[in-house]
Amino acid sequence: MLRRSGLAVPGDVSVIGYDDSSLAGFSHVDLTTVAQDATALTTLAVARAIDRIEAAPVRQRDVVFTPRLVVRGTTGPLGG
Repeated sequence: MLRRSGLAVPGDVSVIGYDDSSLAGFSHVDLTTVAQDATALTTLAVARAIDRIEAAPVRQRDVVFTPRLVVRGTTGPLGG
């Protein structure tokens, strides 16, 4: 849509996605993205679901996983 509007990505606009899906890395997409540890999140979600079913007490309510930035071709230089 940006390119159809005559805007260059990343020349005029930088685009960043979230979750680093498998499509983001394809050469024709090449999307810069914020990635999470999907395996760790899934493991935690399943464990929490089992704990709820078994009425186990909540050990740690908030868990933060540090995301990482995967820079690809849809972002330009800072201040550019």
